[in-house]
Amino acid sequence: MSLPMAMATAFLSVMSASCSSVSDGNCTNLLQTRAKSQVMLDFDGVTGGAQGCTSCCNNGTALTPCFDAVECAASGPAAGKYAFVFTYTGEPPNNFLPHIERAARQSHGSSTFDLILLMTKEDAKTLNSAQKQRMKDYNVQLKEVDWAVPPNMKYQGPGHGAGWCGSQDFVRLHALGFEGYDAVAYYDTDIEFQGDVTPVLRCAAQGRFLTTNGGTGEPLNVGFFAMKPSSALLQAALAFARDSDYNELTGWGKSYWAPAGGYFIGGECGQGFFHHLFYKQDQEASKSALAEAGFAPGSLVVHQLDRCTWNYQTSYDCPDFDCSRVRAHHKPGHPLTDPHECLKLGQKWEPRPHA
Repeated sequence: MSLPMAMATAFLSVMSASCSSVSDGNCTNLLQTRAKSQVMLDFDGVTGGAQGCTSCCNNGTALTPCFDAVECAASGPAAGKYAFVFTYTGEPPNNFLPHIERAARQSHGSSTFDLILLMTKEDAKTLNSAQKQRMKDYNVQLKEVDWAVPPNMKYQGPGHGAGWCGSQDFVRLHALGFEGYDAVAYYDTDIEFQGDVTPVLRCAAQGRFLTTNGGTGEPLNVGFFAMKPSSALLQAALAFARDSDYNELTGWGKSYWAPAGGYFIGGECGQGFFHHLFYKQDQEASKSALAEAGFAPGSLVVHQLDRCTWNYQTSYDCPDFDCSRVRAHHKPGHPLTDPHECLKLGQKWEPRPHA
């Protein structure tokens, strides 16, 4: 397998985008690189049905047709117990849980939907009175945890974690172990529900692990995932963290980067970790961690969904997409240069005046 040493050869354009915690000063206007490598293009043959994207879903090795969450949901529980999970690390921003109202409106029959904010015990101390009142207004439950990065994690980030996105990504691992729910869906706080997202929960409740790819061509975006939680899933993640080292050439646990041609945005953090663990089950690092947690080979079923509908992240690979089909809108946070790009509710694209 040929692995490029630098991403520059695979990228054709650069855009500004905010990362998972909207208005977070540490990550607002983070430059993200939009991958358009040959590996991620020219797969028109795998599209099917009403799929909006042309090259967005993969199985850890190659691109595949996206999984139909709505069709899957039809076989889900008639009345399920579900949870939407959100996280903050460090001191929460002033623009706190900006889209929580639309999350609170989600419903399906007699199913129940809890709203959970997950924070470390230390970070939870920084919640102010206005933020606590907002949580109370929307019945958001605070779940305090002991760690953001697994205590025995082998890889601790570059320069012992300096500038690393590990904490904000790995604290969400706790959601994997939220037993007692039929399914749990994690969403970054800058994701706005613009339609019914409950099918992902009803589908995940059948034992399916669901994600999408990312808006810069990365094989997985860790801003959304849904699964049937279990202590075994969390145990597998902790075992993988304990045993699997990381480097930019070989990825996590020497599992490499397919179907990408090499390192992708967030590869050293949650996006690479989740993709290597859950979608590369034929690799020794994943196989060992899952076996330790009691998973028989092939028993953990993973799929990817159409990003244009379930985790919209700019118009990249969603050309001329019908915005009424967007159910969860992630990015952009404000209008950019594409007049056809789907926006947050209430926003309107206008041409920018020439300088």
